Formats: sequence, structure tokens, C-alpha cells
Amino acid sequence: MIFGLLSTLKMTSKMKANNENSYDLIVVGSGACGATIAREVSATGKRVLVLERGKSTNMRETAFSMISVMDEVSLGKGLSTARALTTGGSTSLYFGVANYPNLDTYRDLGIDLDKSFDWACDQLPLAPLPDSIIGNQTIRLRDSAQSLGYDWLKNDMMVDQSLLSSNYSYEAKWKAKSYMDDALQNGCTLVNQALVFEVIKDRNRAVGVKYLDKSNRGSKSVEVFASKIVIAAGELATPLLLRRAGIQDVAKHGFFCDPGYAIYGLVPNLEATDTFVGSMSCVIEDDIELGDANVPRALHRLMMLSKFKLRHWWKYSQSIGIGVKVKDEICGSMGDDGTLSKKVSSKELEKLAKGEKVAIKILENAGAKHVFNFGLSSAGHVGGMVEIGTHVNSNLETTLENMYVCDGSILPESERITPTVSLVSLAKYLSDKLNDCL
Repeated sequence: MIFGLLSTLKMTSKMKANNENSYDLIVVGSGACGATIAREVSATGKRVLVLERGKSTNMRETAFSMISVMDEVSLGKGLSTARALTTGGSTSLYFGVANYPNLDTYRDLGIDLDKSFDWACDQLPLAPLPDSIIGNQTIRLRDSAQSLGYDWLKNDMMVDQSLLSSNYSYEAKWKAKSYMDDALQNGCTLVNQALVFEVIKDRNRAVGVKYLDKSNRGSKSVEVFASKIVIAAGELATPLLLRRAGIQDVAKHGFFCDPGYAIYGLVPNLEATDTFVGSMSCVIEDDIELGDANVPRALHRLMMLSKFKLRHWWKYSQSIGIGVKVKDEICGSMGDDGTLSKKVSSKELEKLAKGEKVAIKILENAGAKHVFNFGLSSAGHVGGMVEIGTHVNSNLETTLENMYVCDGSILPESERITPTVSLVSLAKYLSDKLNDCL
């Protein structure tokens, strides 16, 4: 007991001696969750520090801008996913599709998300896009799929339609950076190029974090302290931070990643223009989802160049595409350095092949020629490594006291959806709890 008291006094003394490095709340990550929490907690006058691994970038949807923030992460042989390392996280590069959480799923886990979900729906721009905006290639896919009997329907999109002056605008998509801007106006502190590598502990309490400040040449280690710490570093980085903090059974069963690929063709005289990806989709048998993969011109050219598809690269106005993804089982592993590895099973490959067959049928019915499969190389949301009820409780607090997790890593396995609305809802839920106890 005496040694424990001395340890606590020593830690308290250290925090007072470095008051400029002491905050009410530290948030690791500035994506959908981190930015929402920073905004909501800083609005109450609390001292909030956000540590973001990437730079603060004035993003534009150009090849150079996308390459500058995109980080490709391998999930095993031939399979990878991408994230954005910048203020606002992966909402800087996402498609803007809005799916909604199953509130009963969270209720069964002890989380009443109703109020926070209503708040998110009121805050975010959520609506399907009218035909006048979705583009010729998307309409052609819809007509082809529906004529073949598939329920190819519109998704709600996170797009502020009042900002649209034409069919497409990158700026009209909601991004977490806007919430970080609000947080900064509230007095929040944002440190970019801050790579958090360790949680500082006092016995079973989290009291701070260590990060590498990489803003200048070389890097230096910095310690910061807070009453509460939220890890919102993303589904790929958070599990490793938790394991380093002593929560060893993270990812013990592996992970899921919803593998898939895109299939493209060319339709003469289509007059395709930049449009919003994923604005329509359908689910067919065996957990196979198809959706429009009609990416904007800049991303399309990067993709086609990577496969040396010069005909498709040149003829964007004729391009038409469908994405195929399937639900995979939780398996694989995470190494001590955070490296992820899994193999797509034969059962999942069969599902993908079935989806490919339907996609090609829809494309050819739409008049597409020169159809090709981009190949099994991409994955969607990675999850299943951090479990509510095991690694975090219903308050999203970890087994390490005063440390919370709020990002895509905690989404239940059954919630295989585009997660942004769920993440903002969970972030609001946690923000209210933090404001009650800080």
C-alpha cells in the first residue's frame, strides 16, 4: 500500500511539474469518432488534446492529394485495405455511403444508442441522391439490374446537396475534419504527425500517452497526461495500442475484412461523369453485396494505370463498374508489431465468384464491352479484434481504468455496414458520458 501511494504521489507530482502537458482528455486520432468526441467535450470548456498521426491537409480529389494521405495496409498475401493519415482520418477519402446501426444489437450489449443515433441523424446530411445527381453510369446500372430482377436500390448518402452546383462535388461529402475545425474553435489542441506508441500507466490506470513528434526532421518522444484517454486511432492501429497497454487477448480470434473486388467495362456513348460511389447497391444470396463502383475520374485513372488498362484509363466517359464484396469469417492473426495476416477461404472465394457472375451479367446487360475483373485485392471494414463486453464495457472503457476505445475496431461482427453513422453515434454516446465525469 505504501509503495502504491508513493507511486501515485510521484505520478501526480510529475503531472503538476509538466502542467503544460496535462489535459482533461486526450484523444488519439481525429477521424469520425475522435473529431466528434473532441468537438463535444471541448464545447463544455474542458482541456482536450487530439493527437493525429497524419498531417493536416487541405484535401482535394486529385491523384497527388489522394496519394499524399493514403496508407495501404496489407492483410495477407494479395489482400490489403487503405486508410487516410490526415486530420479527419479516412472520411477524407471515403465514398460517403450512409448505413445505419441496428440499435437492438447495441441494446443487447448494454448500450442505449437511441438518443445518440437521433442526434447523429439530426447533425449529418443524410438522404438518397436524386436521379439528376447520380450520373448516367449509375442510372444505367440500376436499369440493367432491375430489368434482371435484382433489388438495386438507392442508399442514403452523407452529402450536403445544398453545396452541389453540378452532379458531383468532393466538398459536399461530410468529413470529420469539419468537426475538428469546430473543436479547435472551442479551444481544443491538435498535434499533427504525432505517432502514439505507448500508454502511460499507474498500476491499472491509464494516466497519459507517449508519442513521437515527427513534425520536424527526425523525431522526439513526448509525454502527455490526462484524466481520461480515448483511443480512436482506427480499426488498424487501435488493437496494437491496446495490446501494448497490456490487454493481451486483443485479436485472439483474428479479424474480418469483407474482401471483394471491382469489375469494370466500357459502354459506348455513355457520357459518364464524376459521380458519388456506392449511391446504389443490392444484396444477393449468401451474404454477397453488389454496389456501383463508379469512382470519380482521378481515382479511376489511378486504378486503371495500376493495372495497365490504358483503354479504360483513356475512356473514362464510357466507364461503368460494379463492386462485389462478401462477409468473411473471423480468422487470421495480428503479430506483435501489428502486422495482420489472413487467407480468404475457398468458401468465400466461391461467394465472390457467384457475385462476379451476377456483376458481369448486369454489366453486359447494360451494354458493357471489354469487361475485366480488377482482382481480389481490396477489403472493406476491418473488425472483430476488439469486443464490447470483453475488451471494453458498455461505457466503452477498457479493462485499463480511465482508457476508452471509440472507433471502428469495436463495432460488433453483425454490424458489417459502412460504419460512419454508427461511429458518430458511438462518439456522441461516449462524449456524453465523459462530460458527466470530467
